[in-house]
Amino acid sequence: MNRATLIRLLLIPALSIPTAMVEASSQNVWKDGINYIAINSDAMDNQNNHPYEIESKKLARILSHIKIESKDKKSLTSLISFDSEKKVIRVFTAKEIDVLAQGISKALEQSKKNEVVTFSVSDFRNVYFGDKRLSISGTAFIKNENLNLLFGEIHVDFHKKYVRSGQGVSNSRFASNVELSNFKLSTGNTSKEQDHDWQLKVFSGANSVNNRSDWLSINLAQQYDYQESQAQTEVIQNKYLSESQKAQQVQQPSDIEERLKRLEAATATTAATASKTPTESVDSVEARLRKVKALYEDGIIPESVYLQKMNAIISEL
Repeated sequence: MNRATLIRLLLIPALSIPTAMVEASSQNVWKDGINYIAINSDAMDNQNNHPYEIESKKLARILSHIKIESKDKKSLTSLISFDSEKKVIRVFTAKEIDVLAQGISKALEQSKKNEVVTFSVSDFRNVYFGDKRLSISGTAFIKNENLNLLFGEIHVDFHKKYVRSGQGVSNSRFASNVELSNFKLSTGNTSKEQDHDWQLKVFSGANSVNNRSDWLSINLAQQYDYQESQAQTEVIQNKYLSESQKAQQVQQPSDIEERLKRLEAATATTAATASKTPTESVDSVEARLRKVKALYEDGIIPESVYLQKMNAIISEL
């Protein structure tokens, strides 16, 4: 055997390794630009409890509890929080929770024991003095009947990550959509924890895996409420509220009813002490109608209470 033949034989196994890695199966369940939810084979573990059925509502409630705190006060994670004293912030926006809850639920039902669900989502967040689109990436799988959430990146600038990775850029500043579409953020590594400026917060039912700051194991036997965001711009996801939370919402109109009764009593007292001319009597009714309408338009009372009150006032005419 000559030297050239020997070199070729030695190179064959080395060259075949990356080819096998590239051909690892990946199936998109959902994709929108740089955002995606996919099923990927995991060669390191084939003992996941897959396929697994979990309601999107339960997933949404769990995702609403995921929070981080910054390790460094000068980090981007700290700057996203709206004041310097607030160290713990919510990971997902309501929009991201909605997408992930439905996508991960569907993907887990289709996954096999040797597969995991990977994801990358993004939304606008308040950073510095304006909104900026930031991305979150990670892996989800069921192990020992617990939901495992392993994060690769949280609240990062996707474009900057692309440029800093050394990937090619068509011009000096911005990558094209085609270039970005072939780039993926890290979805976490089960073997080794990556270096981050944030750490996940544990909560009731959730524990860190191997004392890692990027990996949570969440008990699916426990019941969770949907934690509403403190951001005033986010719409409450009523469809994800637990039964106890819905019951509390039903009780709220009774409190509003009491306040309306006091308001009506005060209006009636004022009208009684005033001159009882027909014109003033009409003005009193109109004032009450305007008041109820204002309460409805400001979101203080629901539509059912608004219609009930309006009909009651009109029936007095």
